[in-house]
Amino acid sequence: MTPLKLAIDDACREILEHHAAVHSSITDDSTTLVASAFALCATLSASKKPLPPTALSLRSHQLDPLLLWAPPAARAAVVAWARNAFIVHFAPTTQPFEALSVDCAGDVLEFFGMTHNESECIATQCSSLEAQAWVGAVLAPVVLVGAIRCLSKCIAYNA
Repeated sequence: MTPLKLAIDDACREILEHHAAVHSSITDDSTTLVASAFALCATLSASKKPLPPTALSLRSHQLDPLLLWAPPAARAAVVAWARNAFIVHFAPTTQPFEALSVDCAGDVLEFFGMTHNESECIATQCSSLEAQAWVGAVLAPVVLVGAIRCLSKCIAYNA
């Protein structure tokens, strides 16, 4: 028996069908979830620029920054996008980046794997503190796990 066959009422069935459709979509194309993350940040920033419609219609519980419900490839794609969004907003406040010309700053961001259009779009569409906090919440567990792995390797090496 599948969960859809076990659904006891229409509300339960609707939730399961929606989740199954979203899960199938992001399994087929992990970048689909990135578009939804970007749309969320633009919404949090109350962006005036119209966004292209996303292929997914996510519900609030699916926008939790941990994204534990999503397949690993989709989470990895969102984390990569969040890393870029963090860099776009953090870099201009640091030395020597803030002293660079716009052209040179764009070259630096391209070094990190972003096109000029991508970095400009992130900078304008995801500019609110709420959007930046959501991006930080996506990255925090990844950074923590990386630090724990590094620490455990150091301990194992020194043992």
